[in-house]
Amino acid sequence: MRRLALHLAILALLLGLAMFPTLARATVELRLVVWDGDESLRVLQQVTRDFEQAHPGIKVRLEAVDYRYFFQRLLSQIAGNSAPDVAMMDPQNMQMFAKRGALLPLDPLIAETPGFRLDEYYEPIVAVHRWDGKLFVLPRDIAPIGLIYYNKRLFREAGLAEPDGSWTWDFEPRPELDVGCFTHVMSRLTKKDNTGKVVQWGFAPSWTGAFTDTVVFSQGARYVDDPEAFRRMNFTDPRVIRAFDFVAKLATDRKWMPSQAELTSVVQSTAVDLFISQRVAMYQCGIWDVPKIRKALRPGSPEFFEWDITLAPGYKDPVTGTISRAAPTGGSGYGILASTRYPKEAWLLTQWMAGEPGMRAMAKAGIAQPAIMRLAQGEDWIPGPNTPIEQRYPANRIITDIAAKQVVFPPTADYWTEISGLVFSKTESIYLGTATAKEALTEGQTIASKRLETILKEESLPRFDWRVGCIVGFLLLAGVLGWVYGPELRKKRTTAQRMENRASLWFLAPWLLGALLFAIGPMIFSFLMSFSKWDIIQAADYRGIGNYREALFQDPRFWTTVKVTGVYTLVSVPLGMAFALALALLLNTKVRGIPVYRTFFYLPALASAVASALIWRKIFQPEGGLLNFVLFGKDGRGDFLGLASWLAPNGQLPNWLGDERLALPSLIIMSLWGVGGGMVILLAGLQGIPDYYYEAATLDGAGPWSKFKAVTLPMVSPSLFFTLITGVIGSFQVFTQAFVMTQGGPNDSTRFYMLHLYDQSFGSLRMGYASALAWLLFGAIFVVTRLQWKLNRYVYYEGAA
Repeated sequence: MRRLALHLAILALLLGLAMFPTLARATVELRLVVWDGDESLRVLQQVTRDFEQAHPGIKVRLEAVDYRYFFQRLLSQIAGNSAPDVAMMDPQNMQMFAKRGALLPLDPLIAETPGFRLDEYYEPIVAVHRWDGKLFVLPRDIAPIGLIYYNKRLFREAGLAEPDGSWTWDFEPRPELDVGCFTHVMSRLTKKDNTGKVVQWGFAPSWTGAFTDTVVFSQGARYVDDPEAFRRMNFTDPRVIRAFDFVAKLATDRKWMPSQAELTSVVQSTAVDLFISQRVAMYQCGIWDVPKIRKALRPGSPEFFEWDITLAPGYKDPVTGTISRAAPTGGSGYGILASTRYPKEAWLLTQWMAGEPGMRAMAKAGIAQPAIMRLAQGEDWIPGPNTPIEQRYPANRIITDIAAKQVVFPPTADYWTEISGLVFSKTESIYLGTATAKEALTEGQTIASKRLETILKEESLPRFDWRVGCIVGFLLLAGVLGWVYGPELRKKRTTAQRMENRASLWFLAPWLLGALLFAIGPMIFSFLMSFSKWDIIQAADYRGIGNYREALFQDPRFWTTVKVTGVYTLVSVPLGMAFALALALLLNTKVRGIPVYRTFFYLPALASAVASALIWRKIFQPEGGLLNFVLFGKDGRGDFLGLASWLAPNGQLPNWLGDERLALPSLIIMSLWGVGGGMVILLAGLQGIPDYYYEAATLDGAGPWSKFKAVTLPMVSPSLFFTLITGVIGSFQVFTQAFVMTQGGPNDSTRFYMLHLYDQSFGSLRMGYASALAWLLFGAIFVVTRLQWKLNRYVYYEGAA
């Protein structure tokens, strides 16, 4: 008994020692994901450390993700059951998660929290984060985009008083109002040189759509009937049409503000940089650019000039005389993921980050306007006598409190991004001056309305029956296996052969299992999903052949992408093969240092596609770009190849990526950057040609061209055939160049098939439709490859019958 008691005591001791680290680590770890970067992230890191000190039992793991990929990554984490506990949210994307049950409603948590006052927050930012009557995001900041940054020195030089925010805009300048007319002020602040080139713009929005929205909203117009769940769009409203035409003419005709193409083409590349470099006198944006401007314009530095902010102009109705003010806005907050294991602790963190501690820290840094009104009116946000001098700019920050009450949020319906994309893709032609607002907006709304009608019909689809799906998937797998192995099973074999076959199958088992799990299985699953409506998070609905019918007969962008991809293939593949063959012939010569030259020409094929796209974007840049420098000289007035009349008919340097005529040809030119891969294959084919063929041709009196036609081409034809097939398949799948350089624009002129597929899957969460697009692409590649295979009869294989 004593021995048994000793053993039990030792066992208890070991168990206690094993549990001690677990007890010691009995702290809750919360994952917080944000999209803030640089200075904002440093502030949040300090705020989370303060939270951990105030709550010793909770640790916070702060993760930052670029906004461009934030929501896609969050969706992937939710689908993979690895979602964070708390995530940053904005109004445009909140409903996408709330509607799918991925966010916790905050109302019950607020009701359980003594002393919590939601009425202290700006009402618009709270209201926009509700869906179905429930609050899903606690606001952290509100970011009115109705702010005008202005250069005081340039106002004085133009003989204008500083604006007090009471000004209005009009479709025509009204000099009698002086600084009270924003349109007149724009014209007064614009400067041109002797040649008529603009050297200083009067005004520039952060992006053209920001000012367009301001003009639309201040007239009382809205893009949709119900922001939360719209059923009708208003892009053909005369007020909207007139607003787009007005903004476009400010850039294309009057030159008082840079066009969107000029905004992205100049060396500084952004409107805030133009403001800092004093090439723009007024600049519209939210408050988030203040840290960058402060850093560039430190008091006492040579670059410093006096600057401040004021309210964006309102609109005075010519009939009633009333002035209305409204402008677009941003904003963000924190939501608690429904999958969290620690909802109470996550709520404590959310209150801290979207409460006084988090807001005060962000306000003191000048990064974000607090969503709590009294904090946005206090000294943490409004400069006072104790504020350090470098943080006193802008001095008129109190107007952000006024601007926050005049904001208009974008629609929060989860299908707004997709629907608006169909319309706004057409507005690029308005800003370029190639189409009127009425033409472009009518076309865009017609296309978008058809898609909206389909979306609303899909709300009552039946659930996808996985029992039937599994049976169909099993039959497909059995069919594939039967097609591959069926003929072999009918052959008669000896016992020894059967044993050898079984042994070989065991050796092949790992590869076969991998192929089944990671290739064949996903392909079958994708095929089944092509008959469904599925968004990764919610259960799939059955749609039948609706996805295929939509692609072929309803989706206007489908045929646009087919056309763009087809043109790219027909031009880039033959051109690339010609350049690859020319390089291979050149590098097949026997000269000193030829291995080095071969390496140099092959290296671009190994470079990162994203890095190459960024390099070529600089090359195609209108101002300061290498291509325009070569063609038109440093002053932009040369004509090296005699193409100025076509490329620059108005005397302006061609905008290679911003002009609908030139964008696709630019990407075709860029495709030649990667001909090194085909060159290596053709070079190997050339080096396999025996010398005695050329010697025999020489004895027969053949010249260089005859040798190339009668010897080189036939002998290298297998390599050419291989390059042709792989080149066509690769051109059908072009994605990175357009994604990085043009995002499919302008006006869908570079919207490749794969870019459309990507937008549908990860942009609109239409995995079912994207699967259908993928299978249509598979079918197209299969058919085209089979047609190409008929060219095999013209290929010479040495030694073949």
